[in-house]
Amino acid sequence: DDTVQAGTSISAAEVEAKRRSLDRVRDCCLRALGQVAAEHGGYRGEGGFAIHGGAAHGVVRCFFLGQPSTTPGDCSFVVSGWPLRLAGMLLDRAGKGEVLIDGLDVQGPLSITEEQGLRMFEARKRCGLYNGPTASPAPGINEQEVYLYAKAYLGTLAARRVEQRAENSLSLLLNELRPVAIVFVGLHCLSNIDPKDAKLLQLANDVFIRLTRITHSCNGAVRDMLFEDKGCTFISVFGAHSHEANPCFDATICAMRMQSALGEELKLDRFSLGVSFGDCFCGEVGPATRADYVVMGTEVNMAARLMGKAPNQGALVSKRVYKNAMKHVEFVKSEEITVKGKDGSFHAYQPLTRLRRISSRGSLYIFDETHSKALQQPFIPMPSRQGGMKSMMKALHGSAQGSPKLAFIVGGPFLGKSRLIREVADKAGDADFTVLQSFRTSLDSDSSYFPFRQIAEMALQKCTVRVLGMQKPPEDEVAAVMLLLEHDVLKKIDRVNIGSIVPTVTDAQLLSLLKGQNPKTMIKAIVDSLMKVLRPLQPLMLVFEGDGEIDPSSWGIIRELTRRAPRECPRLLLVISSRSPPNVPASAMSLLSNCVNVEIKPIDKVESKTYLKVLLGIQDKTVDVDEKMLDAIHDRANGCPLFIEYIVTWALDKQMIDYDEDENKMIFTQSDDGHSEDATAVIPRELSNIVLSAFNNMSPMLWDALKIASCIGYSFDADVYESLTDSLDLMPKIEELATSYDAFDRFGDSNRFKWKHQAVYEAVKSLLIKNQCSQIHSMIVDVFEKQAAIAASNGGKGEGGKGNKNGNGKGAGPLKADAHRLLARHCSLAEKWDSAFKQYMEAGRKAEETYNFSESAKMYEEAIVCQGNMNPPPRLRSRLLPTLKLGNCLRELARYHEAEAVLSRCLNEAELELSEGNGDEEMHVRALAALATLHQYQSKYDEARMLYERAVPLAREIEGTSGSSLWLAGNVAGYAEILRKSGNLSKAEGLHREALDIRNRALAEGEGSCTELELAVSYTQLGCTLSGLRRFEEAYSQHRRALRSRIKYLDFSHGLVSESLNYCAETLNAMDRGGDGVPLAIHAVEIRKVVFGTSHPALAHAQSVLAACYHSVGRTRDARELLEQCLRICEAAFPKNHANLIPNLMNYGKVLRSLRHYSKARDIYERAIVIHQLNFSENQKMGQLEKCRTEVYELTREIKNSCGAIMSSSPSSVSLGEGTHDVPLGGIPIPKVDVSNTGTPIMVLTDLGRDPDDEYALVLLGALKRMRLLNPMCIVTTLSPAGKRGFLARGSLDALGMPDVPVGIGSAGGVNDGRELEVYDASYTRHCCIAEDGVRLMAQALGTAPDKSVKFLVIASLSDAATLIRDHEDLFRAKVTEVIVMGGLKPLDTADVLVPDSAYNNNCDMDAAQFVYERCQKLQVPTLTLARWAAYGCPVSNVIFDDLCKTAHMVATNARSVSMASINHLWTKVNLPLADPRREKLPPRCNREWFCKTFFGTQGVEVEGNSIWSLVTKMNMYDPFTMMCCVPELREELFNHETKEVNGVTHKLIGASEANTGIKDAPALCKKLSSLLQLSLKSALQNNDN
Repeated sequence: DDTVQAGTSISAAEVEAKRRSLDRVRDCCLRALGQVAAEHGGYRGEGGFAIHGGAAHGVVRCFFLGQPSTTPGDCSFVVSGWPLRLAGMLLDRAGKGEVLIDGLDVQGPLSITEEQGLRMFEARKRCGLYNGPTASPAPGINEQEVYLYAKAYLGTLAARRVEQRAENSLSLLLNELRPVAIVFVGLHCLSNIDPKDAKLLQLANDVFIRLTRITHSCNGAVRDMLFEDKGCTFISVFGAHSHEANPCFDATICAMRMQSALGEELKLDRFSLGVSFGDCFCGEVGPATRADYVVMGTEVNMAARLMGKAPNQGALVSKRVYKNAMKHVEFVKSEEITVKGKDGSFHAYQPLTRLRRISSRGSLYIFDETHSKALQQPFIPMPSRQGGMKSMMKALHGSAQGSPKLAFIVGGPFLGKSRLIREVADKAGDADFTVLQSFRTSLDSDSSYFPFRQIAEMALQKCTVRVLGMQKPPEDEVAAVMLLLEHDVLKKIDRVNIGSIVPTVTDAQLLSLLKGQNPKTMIKAIVDSLMKVLRPLQPLMLVFEGDGEIDPSSWGIIRELTRRAPRECPRLLLVISSRSPPNVPASAMSLLSNCVNVEIKPIDKVESKTYLKVLLGIQDKTVDVDEKMLDAIHDRANGCPLFIEYIVTWALDKQMIDYDEDENKMIFTQSDDGHSEDATAVIPRELSNIVLSAFNNMSPMLWDALKIASCIGYSFDADVYESLTDSLDLMPKIEELATSYDAFDRFGDSNRFKWKHQAVYEAVKSLLIKNQCSQIHSMIVDVFEKQAAIAASNGGKGEGGKGNKNGNGKGAGPLKADAHRLLARHCSLAEKWDSAFKQYMEAGRKAEETYNFSESAKMYEEAIVCQGNMNPPPRLRSRLLPTLKLGNCLRELARYHEAEAVLSRCLNEAELELSEGNGDEEMHVRALAALATLHQYQSKYDEARMLYERAVPLAREIEGTSGSSLWLAGNVAGYAEILRKSGNLSKAEGLHREALDIRNRALAEGEGSCTELELAVSYTQLGCTLSGLRRFEEAYSQHRRALRSRIKYLDFSHGLVSESLNYCAETLNAMDRGGDGVPLAIHAVEIRKVVFGTSHPALAHAQSVLAACYHSVGRTRDARELLEQCLRICEAAFPKNHANLIPNLMNYGKVLRSLRHYSKARDIYERAIVIHQLNFSENQKMGQLEKCRTEVYELTREIKNSCGAIMSSSPSSVSLGEGTHDVPLGGIPIPKVDVSNTGTPIMVLTDLGRDPDDEYALVLLGALKRMRLLNPMCIVTTLSPAGKRGFLARGSLDALGMPDVPVGIGSAGGVNDGRELEVYDASYTRHCCIAEDGVRLMAQALGTAPDKSVKFLVIASLSDAATLIRDHEDLFRAKVTEVIVMGGLKPLDTADVLVPDSAYNNNCDMDAAQFVYERCQKLQVPTLTLARWAAYGCPVSNVIFDDLCKTAHMVATNARSVSMASINHLWTKVNLPLADPRREKLPPRCNREWFCKTFFGTQGVEVEGNSIWSLVTKMNMYDPFTMMCCVPELREELFNHETKEVNGVTHKLIGASEANTGIKDAPALCKKLSSLLQLSLKSALQNNDN
């Protein structure tokens, strides 16, 4: 209570208020004492459990510490002041079961006891005020919306607990006793902090931030920073939230770093630290609604008391801490001390410095016992290393500044490449770089993209954490990809591309998309996807380390990454290390022109001496090194720093290095046996003896495991070699060698190991003679083959019939692709050539299944090598099969010349064997088909056709009547495509149907080698064939099947989806349904702009199809504009006079002829004739040529007959820049009115572009038009800028399948000051074919309609409606049957006539509104008005709009995004003063309260910032509801109305008031609206089932 200020007089009222506060405190303490005593026995009872306490009052000081952050534990809210210290003092004075309360009386504190508490407890119980302990349910964590930066005030202990609970209810963090180390820091100079002292407050903040960071860096958690009787105290704990290997070590190092930071960095003059270790209670304390995660116990108290006993600026640790950390930290014993709560005196320990050691290499002789040194040295920048380090740091700095760099580090084994990289990586980490590393061996050189596999796996998980704000990474890369897909960070195609590198993240359906892709295109696509993952991790360092070559595919990715990095990922550093200069392929040679090159060479003798002094801990002393010892060590080590370390370690273990006081130098002494006079001679000549000396006492079984591991390789996947566990118990031994002997490292949490020290690996390998290696490899092969036999006998499952989830190992089923490759190598080294051949073939097949053709080609090459060693030689099929598969892989890699040589040789050999009577018919067919497919890839159609004509009949004979072979289907389909492209369509159709039937059966039978996406290719090929036969209905059916399959599995934005959209649109146009094709073609154009860019021929083709669809509905000016864009792209993309120009020129000429530009059209056709003659022989494509000649003849006749002929342009060049002006009505005829067949004619006046509900009304109109309920005659846009609204309306109608509906531009809609109100953007807006005079357009539409047939819908300002009535009153009265207005009327019973109210549409131009209603009543034209209350009576859930977006229609997705922006904009306007012009025409009633009630359903809401979309629970569909009222059936079904008769005519009002909304059944209305909107959008994309 801070009502009493120091130094002020206290009034009686204040004293009374204080007494009431103290009474509440006394009551609280009594209840606590009583309940504890009653339930737990009290200090006199059996349980012996009691509490005591202290309470004080007075002024406190509150302040925040830390800095803005989203990381728990980074901030703290601190309360300090005298009352806290006094309460602590009273606590110490209080006895058991007693609470001392500082009262207002000067006599001293008030004492309350356990007995008093018990009496109160019993009294409350008798009165029914206590019913026993109850547990209130805690609110769900996921249901709470927490301000992001508020997380920083959640302690790290509690944050870990919440995180664990959210993910796993069986978390290890349960309430338990567990060993915990506690650090108390007494900040004595901050104990009496004054909030007015800015300098001291800043110091407190700096201290908090620094100590917090040190704690977290040492694997600890911050428990608290508080002020109590001990002053200002900071508390850290270690081991409370995870089972640390040595929390004592972490806590001690943390205390030492804190000690250094407080004294040296922050310059505090008074502080002390205490560290203790022991079992503490760790868990949740408190009721569910207000719980915390705590650490408490006697050891916490001990740490606090050690802090109190520690010397100023010093630290004391308990004996337990000392014993657990003494191997790593040097301590000095303190004087004996006594502390409260512990009997007698005892010694504590002061930490001095950290001891550093190297494992598995012995221990170093300590020259200076006071300050010991370690052998595991940091990077020492010796002269030969300084240049390389400087170059690397310059590259690192450049990449941090946005200049991406590529660095090559080259050097022989053991020279320090890894240490240099590690040093640079540490510097990069300090500079906030994300460091991702991979390691490769020579065994991995055959695997495509292998160097990127580990990089991609780590990047996916780190990207998930960085982008999605997760506290910890997902379980694995598969989970990471799923999360990134779910949050639209990645698309499905990215899953395909990244799956090329990490196969586990994709599936067969998606991988089938890689078939036939050009390798260069594929690499670009992979980098597209990688960039999405790597970009958020900047600044970024990628390290590719190892002794193996980098495969060509990975070089391609590296080249593409470096090329695009300056634009897309500028803060990138790539580091590639190798033993020799990298073998960069010719395609990536550009990498060498602007890179950093660092060469690591052996160190010289001077540097050896420097390094030797560092290892011996004498670098800062005057002690020298004996020259003879230096020569011996330098000679044995050959200039390798690593070997110097090994030699020194070995010598120290044998006590062969000593200090000569007389010479003041380090010298060699005699060995232990004393037999050698020359100590240098004792050093083994073979360094492997030194390297392996640490393993001398190891058991023989572990030695066997080491030798087997050396044969497996430098790094290996334990899952692959799990089969060796049963027979050899290998993997448990590997784990023992890793943990006990430091021989292996595990890659993170994976099951992949690598040798920790390459020198040890090389040394073990050197022990094995050739026949030993062969025996080990043979033993490995025998184990795998035995497990394969067991799996085969169990039907593909393991022992006991149970399969293994890894697909390998114990009880192994099918092996992974990597396992086949590695097993093939073991077979080769064991000289089991038959087995090696089989495994290489299987590895190649597995690689082909993932479309990794680089790796599969290498595997088949190795299989061919194995054939040369097989005895007896293989039979023909086995001999030709790898050659044939190699040729196919080379073809897929676009290495056509190599592929042709290989396949031709294969075919020749097959035919030679056949001629000798020893042939294999199937291999002959396969060779024919493979070579035919290659010719097809090379566009050599005649050669391909002749080969297929030989292959297909033979294939049918071989397959017999079963017809179920996918191999046969592939041959048949390939032949069919050749026939289609050469014009033999009838035969092509039959073959395509045959292939399609085979594939359908394979899919139905579950044969995994055929996917729905592959089937979509067959649908497309058959559809194209049927289109060529002019059987468009059947063709459309096939293309639509392909479209639906692709939409099912791919992102709507995928290029293959655009292909199917394009073909569907093209076929619909051929069926005289060009209007239905327009939406599909528009979507195809937009997709291809994104996928291929704005200058790609694929976009030109889509524009040509869209132009044809527009032309079919009379939109010739749109068609002309698109064809001119199409021809510009083609002229730039293709060589001059390329044959692909001809179809587009013919379409352009057709459009020009429709526009009566006869001379120009003739020139275009004449140019098409010239190009045809340049590209085709005399009898090729004669139909195309004759069509052009006929057009030229007819156009010449038209020119002669036309007096106003347009002057001819040069036939050699086409002018594409001429424009034309729209005729007044936009060049689109008014739709014919046939009420019985096309529905009720309707005109719409809209202010489209202000908010999405106008566009949703047009979407609804699309459905009603398809249902033949309404027939739109024209759409007129109003409200400034009406022209831009017209462009949006034109595009929206086109995308919705209503390209034949005319659009006109109306007036400013009452905005007379020249202002332009907002119009939202859309990619589909169009500027052609729009009537400039909207009123005239409406009048002309009325003129074509029968009397009293037209509905006039006004969902905007009534200005143009008034103009229409004023200028064409008789026409209006004769033709309009009803006027439907979204607006409002004053209560019908307040006047004899209809009077418009202040609704927005009325308010835009009130004079016009009054005029329209007045004339309608006068002219006896019925009106229906839907007021805002109707929309309020049926708010629509946002879920509807989310579901609409799932259709992928561009109008739905754009309207959804605009809705968010629109609702935020409206929120801004309602919060402006009424007089602010930025409110525009918003009525005064539309204020903040109105908004909250309308969109939130509440009276008010607290909002930070301008974005309120996340709070919106409902939207009002004013205009769609009004559109539904235009259909009498829907009006009667869903709405109630009030009526008023004026001048003998009934007028209707829906939504008369808040109480009378006019909605019959809100859920039914929402359901109907949703179904109609879905129908419209799906039908526009031809994706509707009905």
